Amino acid sequence: MRLPGDPQPDPAVAGVVLAAGVSRRMGQPKLLLRWGGVSLLRRAAEAAVAACCRVVVVVGPDPDRMRAELRSLPVEVVTNPGYAEGISSSLRCGLRAVLDAPAILVALADQPAVTAKHLSALVQAYRSTGAPVVAASYAGTVGVPAVFSRELFPELLSLTGDVGAKGVIDRHRHEAVLVPVPEAAVDVDTPEDWV
Repeated sequence: MRLPGDPQPDPAVAGVVLAAGVSRRMGQPKLLLRWGGVSLLRRAAEAAVAACCRVVVVVGPDPDRMRAELRSLPVEVVTNPGYAEGISSSLRCGLRAVLDAPAILVALADQPAVTAKHLSALVQAYRSTGAPVVAASYAGTVGVPAVFSRELFPELLSLTGDVGAKGVIDRHRHEAVLVPVPEAAVDVDTPEDWV
């Protein structure tokens, strides 16, 4: 439930939630694991919906179970048939679904401590500065979640292999706006991360 004073979803920034990993190191579909009673997948999608009026969730293996987990949320679920290539293929797949957007917010479904407030703060920083990239800073690095303006779409579409958007952020670091999101350092990849 949205409370008075809560940020409103942005109509100009499309959310792209990357959720197509194979969970190789976890040994089970990690995005269906519960965090605070909600699956990692649904939690990430709900946060994106609170920050953006339009949200695409990119799934890979077991798309029917993933779609069922997102039932009733106002998101577009896109299946990435090339998910085995790595994260760049999911990023390209999600971006192609929202190419008409002025900007995109890229979020990962396995960063469960990242909330709607964090994503909204990134979107608001983008709207107030007009920077080509607004990225989260955490644990001595920068990365996603991050907002990318339309001018960077060609660079994101040119990514290949198992690499995400960090290289694009690094190339534009001199003009990037960084927003502290220490919670983005919580990344669920292995059973040890989950304990």
